[in-house]
Amino acid sequence: MICPKRTSELLDLHLAPFKDKDPAWEVGVSKIAGRGVMATRQLKRGEIIFQDSPLLIGLAAQEEDTLNACSICLKMLPDTRFMCRQGCGLPICSLCAKKKQHKSDCDMFKSWGPNEPDVANSVIIRLLCVARAINLTKDQRDLIYCLQANLDNNHRTEVRNAAKCFKNFPTDKKLVEIMNRTVAVLRTNGFDKTTDRTTDNQEFSYRALYPLFAVMNHDCIPNSYYTFEEKTNNMIVRAAVDIAEGEEITTTYTKLFTGNIARHLYLKMKKGFTCKCSRCSDPTEKGAYISGLYCRDTKCSGLVVPETTGLPHPNWNCLVCKQKSTHAQMMKSQDFASGAINAKVNSNSLRTLVHYLNEKSDSFIPSSNYVVIDAKMSVLQRLAQGREDCNEDLVSSTRLRYSRDIMQIMDKLGLGDSLLRTQLEQQLHKEEERRAKKQLELAAKQRQLADLEQRAAEADKLIALALAADAGAATPVPVAEPAAVAPVAGEAAAVAAPAAEQA
Repeated sequence: MICPKRTSELLDLHLAPFKDKDPAWEVGVSKIAGRGVMATRQLKRGEIIFQDSPLLIGLAAQEEDTLNACSICLKMLPDTRFMCRQGCGLPICSLCAKKKQHKSDCDMFKSWGPNEPDVANSVIIRLLCVARAINLTKDQRDLIYCLQANLDNNHRTEVRNAAKCFKNFPTDKKLVEIMNRTVAVLRTNGFDKTTDRTTDNQEFSYRALYPLFAVMNHDCIPNSYYTFEEKTNNMIVRAAVDIAEGEEITTTYTKLFTGNIARHLYLKMKKGFTCKCSRCSDPTEKGAYISGLYCRDTKCSGLVVPETTGLPHPNWNCLVCKQKSTHAQMMKSQDFASGAINAKVNSNSLRTLVHYLNEKSDSFIPSSNYVVIDAKMSVLQRLAQGREDCNEDLVSSTRLRYSRDIMQIMDKLGLGDSLLRTQLEQQLHKEEERRAKKQLELAAKQRQLADLEQRAAEADKLIALALAADAGAATPVPVAEPAAVAPVAGEAAAVAAPAAEQA
């Protein structure tokens, strides 16, 4: 094992620009494997543990990538006329073409004589990150040699294939060895895009080597997570949970929501080791049952999980009836479920996918299975872009339900803070706020409606009273005839006298 003290000295030189006078970490002997990064004091959840800068960085330039990105600033370029006019075979923007870094790259590749310097070649562009190791200082190259490198039979393949793209590729054994060693280190602990690396950290689209991060060991339940500064591409590593003094700081090389078997295969094939963490040693994966399938006995309601033998094709055991099944038998169930769900994931109708996950899939695959989790993650990602063919209520209920489902799995696994958890919590908070606002608006409308109904009732009463009053005023009141008045005696005589005369 390379001396941790020498590694620490070289790392201190590399990290000197950050001027961290009281680092929260140190390199020490690891209980997981070889060396590791240890906490020198108690770290609180969310606290920055360290920052790291790329010792080497370049375009990933994989076969499926577009190649019109600047080899210095890494920004996308126009589709045409983006190759360096000096004949080095590298894409470059007009601003970076004048920089010292490009002059160094350009001079090196021109001296090697690219076969087709005006044509973007993914092999040449990808090699640049590795070839830059040649121009590092002695201390920087020593740091590369201090890092873990799996020197398998394939680590020389990249440089050997790249040599075919140049007329005068170097034959000096020392230079070729530097590049081969760099390839091996990058393959072991470097970054080469992160789409297949993890769902817990910020995605990274380049090929790069972060030396301090490269010393960190893997755990399937990591206690840290990382992000990147956009302008500098510097890495920031934070504590995902509270970390005790002396505890090893770990990261993860795999996606969180893959089962034990898939993680074992990936780590063995890509990283060259077998993980023996607490999650890998537990068939139930901390009770999350990410690999779980239904028992083949239709009378049993139990879940079947794979044995933790580390073999690529282990037997499976039912947790209830204890029935054993072969790997081939359970893979038939898994493949059927994966095919059915992925067919809906790849369909154009998001509403159909959501309905299928909510109403159908649970009949043939547990909701904890990684295929269902991945499908729910896909739904949330699509909803972040737009509601597609889902109505507003379905969008809201789906965001709440799926975010809670995924966070529940994370809690069972014992995962702490991460970008994914932050995104899910923000989504939950946003939807809960939206629902609360909608409920307040609905309550306000109900109060308004109740007030209107009350006013209408009062108005109806007033109208009824008014109508009753009008009806009463229109009814005629009977008037009594005046009684006859008897004449006074004198008046009667006066009346009678003329009557007598007339007679």
